[in-house]
Amino acid sequence: AVVSTQSGITAGGVSMANADQPTIAKPHYTFFVSGIPNVGKSSFINTFKKNLDHDKNKLKVAPHPGVTKKISNRLKILDAPKVYIYDTPGVNLPVLDNPESIMKLAACGAVPTTVVGQIQTADYILFWLNRKGQYKYAFQCGLAGPSNNIIEVLAYYARRRNLMLHGKPIINDAAEHFVAMFNKGELGQVILEDF
Repeated sequence: AVVSTQSGITAGGVSMANADQPTIAKPHYTFFVSGIPNVGKSSFINTFKKNLDHDKNKLKVAPHPGVTKKISNRLKILDAPKVYIYDTPGVNLPVLDNPESIMKLAACGAVPTTVVGQIQTADYILFWLNRKGQYKYAFQCGLAGPSNNIIEVLAYYARRRNLMLHGKPIINDAAEHFVAMFNKGELGQVILEDF
């Protein structure tokens, strides 16, 4: 490989800046982290950076897509050998070729829940929680036990959290909270696949 460096051009690791006295160039590696929006690319990089600079200059992260807007500056994540990494925004758009894929991505926060709707996303999450035997949501929502009725689940949650308007539960707000609790792992750890 031919690489441009401050001391000149290197070919195969040997500096060509001064042909009489070749020096061995120290290897370095550069990587780009890319993927669909909101899958944890910046968090992944922060994990490596923490080991090097003890949490200084952390990349911004959030529970919603769109925080990383451009390719980052080169970030050093390892000293020996020197390893650099670039963070990228969600550049690889997901293929939304079937409703199941869209629901999974919405449930995980990779696409906005507004694409399919808050209540529909919450209902899909409820389906998987029940399917996997994760009934923690019943306690969180104030239910006596598991339920397959998302409107009932959200109404109980809204009453418990006082998400009310004129004495009626605000179902959309409850659905937003329900999806957020799932994304934080507060309703249990669930993989949205059958193996």
